[in-house]
Amino acid sequence: MENHFSKGLMAGLKTHQPWSASQASQFCPDYRRGFVLGFSWNQAQITGDRQKAAWQAGILTREYELDKTLVADFFSEQANDPTVKSFFDGYEKGR
Repeated sequence: MENHFSKGLMAGLKTHQPWSASQASQFCPDYRRGFVLGFSWNQAQITGDRQKAAWQAGILTREYELDKTLVADFFSEQANDPTVKSFFDGYEKGR
């Protein structure tokens, strides 16, 4: 894995706390998107709660100034998946 997205994904998988927006701003959008998805996947595995992980991903997507549609696609196994709703709720209403 040699691209920015992959590097961000690996960084997100290895961390247990999200970065601040100022920390994340040091990286390109592809890296930040990978980080958000890796962190969210890691949190879903640890907690067993995909909706809570998606909520957090929505918050981070807004804070890291990422394209919400690109990140939301990761959570959409089905069109009416409640995890996607959690993501958008986190994006719109989180924190």
